[in-house]
Amino acid sequence: MKKILLSAVLALTVVTVCLAASVDGVWKGLVEGQYNISLTLKTEGTKLTGVFALVDNNPKSENPDEAGYTPFVAAQMGKNIITDGKVDGDNISFTTTFNGKPVVYKGVIADGKLVLTTTFGTTPIKITLKQAPVK
Repeated sequence: MKKILLSAVLALTVVTVCLAASVDGVWKGLVEGQYNISLTLKTEGTKLTGVFALVDNNPKSENPDEAGYTPFVAAQMGKNIITDGKVDGDNISFTTTFNGKPVVYKGVIADGKLVLTTTFGTTPIKITLKQAPVK
């Protein structure tokens, strides 16, 4: 009886993992109508790694380079390595840094979108991203 129960639990776990949406790849979105966000994510089991990039698209920003990074964005936000990343089914969480302080993101994949939430200072922020097509 224990072997049957264990086999059933194992099979259910494998099916759940296989049916969960794939997090791997590039996700893109827009925040505050001004900043493009690009996430490059990779999973290994439940571990999530990758790069979080923020690009200033405001035409009033001074001296953007060819990639759209302004001196402020490149210095303050720019590209950050994702740390403490975890995947649990369709839920993800990870941390980046801003001005040397950790910023924690939590998200869920639903309907082909990745919806992230975080708090910047005391302001809650919601970011919706779509997975970029594989080239």
